[in-house]
Amino acid sequence: MVWEYTFTLKGVHWHARLLGFNRGGKSYQINTWYDSGIEPEALRTYEKVRDSFTVL
Repeated sequence: MVWEYTFTLKGVHWHARLLGFNRGGKSYQINTWYDSGIEPEALRTYEKVRDSFTVL
């Protein structure tokens, strides 16, 4: 399941994307926070990490 949300921290507006899952009795998260001004770059990086993540 992917959670997407926005929040404000010290007056700065952020976007966040979080992927959580369980494998072999352990929980994992892949997440990012980003400013809307760099959204395309941030999501490309997030997707590369997500797609290359391997549970060992």
